[in-house]
Amino acid sequence: MTEHNNKQQIWTRRPVRIGLAWLTGILLATGIIYAITQTAPTPHQTGSVWSLLSSSNSASRNDTFCALAQAPDNSCLGNPQGLCSKDLEMAKVAWKYFENNYNPKTGLYNAADKYQSTTMWDTGSALAATIAAHDFGLIDEKDFDERIQAMFKTLTTMELFNKEAPNKVYHAGTGAMVDYRNQPAPDGIGVSALDLARIISWLNTLGCMHPKYAYPAKKAVERWDLTRLIKDGQMFGLYRDPATKAMVVAQEGRLGYEQYAGKIFRELGYDQRVSATYNNEFRETINIYDVPVAYDRRDPRDLGAYNYVVTESYAMDAVENGIDAENQPLLANIYQVQKRRWEETGVITAVSEDNIDQKPYFLYNTIFTAGLPWNTTTDKGVRYDNLKTISVKAAMSMALLFPDDPYSKQLAYTVNTAYDPERGWYSGIYENGGGYNKAITANTNGIILSLLLHKKYGEFYPTCKRCQRGMKLDVAKTQTCDACAVK
Repeated sequence: MTEHNNKQQIWTRRPVRIGLAWLTGILLATGIIYAITQTAPTPHQTGSVWSLLSSSNSASRNDTFCALAQAPDNSCLGNPQGLCSKDLEMAKVAWKYFENNYNPKTGLYNAADKYQSTTMWDTGSALAATIAAHDFGLIDEKDFDERIQAMFKTLTTMELFNKEAPNKVYHAGTGAMVDYRNQPAPDGIGVSALDLARIISWLNTLGCMHPKYAYPAKKAVERWDLTRLIKDGQMFGLYRDPATKAMVVAQEGRLGYEQYAGKIFRELGYDQRVSATYNNEFRETINIYDVPVAYDRRDPRDLGAYNYVVTESYAMDAVENGIDAENQPLLANIYQVQKRRWEETGVITAVSEDNIDQKPYFLYNTIFTAGLPWNTTTDKGVRYDNLKTISVKAAMSMALLFPDDPYSKQLAYTVNTAYDPERGWYSGIYENGGGYNKAITANTNGIILSLLLHKKYGEFYPTCKRCQRGMKLDVAKTQTCDACAVK
């Protein structure tokens, strides 16, 4: 009896009951799991994310990152023309400049070799070069994205002149506003509307060829207040009067560069009824070697700006904005008059503004300026005819745009060795036998890469409009005249 009672007490103790309950639960759960595993489908039989990532049988998957991470469909850009081995050799030399002069902290490139200063114009040229380098396979997708992302970080945070628009000059290494001597200028020195147009043009092409950057490009430009810069059908620059420090708003652009930039702002929806057409009230014509050459009649004594008739502005207008009924004859005459000088004098002629490797370090080598043909001058009107050069970017531009003319062969042959394989293309060759002009710049090398990109795809703005990928700004106030056709 006592033994029976002890057994009863053992079974009725609480810890024993709890332990038995746990054991029963474990046995039951084990049975359920076993039953499920005998009937449930494997992960490869389901449509889960797991099946996409873990399956080794590609036939059982609908898609993978192999397909998802592909570049966008750019078939709307047309049928790209193949580049020859010489084209790619030229591209590699030009890209060498940008490899040597990149500032990863800011994403900016030096405007001149090893000199950490840049402008929005030169940043536009560098952006053109980066787009081309990726397209030609000189840099991979990772390198391209890192460079573009770094540049956007600077463009969206950089200090603006008077909180309106980018300063004329920035330190390429720090992104700080500087003056033309690359010295700190906390208040900035001014704004160039022409420079802004240059970078807008290539931000537009970037967003067109790489749609993932269309929105960042748009937001970078929308930081700017263009109210005082684009008005009354024209463009205006800003600067502080050196004596009074008062803000000055001055009309900017002369025939050639004015139309190149004016068309770019017109594409954004701004009123450019004066600046976007070569047939405005300021156009005049002079005959040089019996070739009619258009120039701007505005007096530099009134507004302090000369009209430099050079190759670059007309070539860039054709390459980026496209050739039309208005600019085609003007471009043809720019080519023809330089060819005629060669025929008459034996001097290979391809003129533009360029850095040079000696004082005064920058010259406008022109077809016509300040009443004089073939004038080589500073921006102050001081002549340096002994430093005339054959401009590499001008020679290559004309050779690309007029490939069937025999003179283009002369141009290409003359400048095809004007480079340092470890530094990039030189700016030019001195006409008088003074050797190479060994100044090396972002603009020359950027233009060469953009010319090759044009050879592959054609005119950039018309192509991007066909793709319906052009930049559209929320802040642009479209005027009725913006829809007017160019006559």
